[in-house]
Amino acid sequence: MNKRVAALAAAGLLALAAPARAGLPATEAQWVAGAAGAVAFGRAQGIPIALEVEAGDGLPGHTPVGLASENGRCTLIVAARDNPTADKLSAMVDPALVDLFLAGAAMHELGHCYRRLAGFPHNEKLLPIVSWLAPVRHWFERRVRTEEAFADMTEVAWLARYHPELYGPLLRQIVQVRSRFREPKHDTLPWLEIAQAEGPLDGPESVFLLAGKRLSRYH
Repeated sequence: MNKRVAALAAAGLLALAAPARAGLPATEAQWVAGAAGAVAFGRAQGIPIALEVEAGDGLPGHTPVGLASENGRCTLIVAARDNPTADKLSAMVDPALVDLFLAGAAMHELGHCYRRLAGFPHNEKLLPIVSWLAPVRHWFERRVRTEEAFADMTEVAWLARYHPELYGPLLRQIVQVRSRFREPKHDTLPWLEIAQAEGPLDGPESVFLLAGKRLSRYH
């Protein structure tokens, strides 16, 4: 972890102790603190993953926390600074839960990393030459949706194991955000609704294996 990331992570830990202010977006340090926790968790599970921090482009639509993978390694990228999407997203969340929400968002990306390193496809762009074919487009959307559902279920399994007392409240926040930005490729609400109904189930397996079990609940 470089000095900039370490400094931001330390500032994020201070932010965790500070009282939350309603309606205000999370700081870059808070996003980095959440991501640093996911990276540490992944490394403890033997996953080769690094953390990078960069600025957004000042335009909406830029993912505040995303993933890159190459040569059997993943990089979790935080781009919350100068990013209207990061501000809008975090301001939607209950201030009392925002830090846990950001940590969960990073765990979602760790779920993607786990699947990519296991060989599952992850391209979210369909070639224009075949995108007009409805059967191909629908198959592609289902495949992307499956990967999003697995990532969400990784977050759910992590939440159930390490924060069961906040499982219900945070899951309601996740459902709220998914409902606000609902679209076919990222529509994981059927899995999330089952997870809500089942409660914070845990087991002896890793959170990734538990995510796979939850994935099969609706698939």
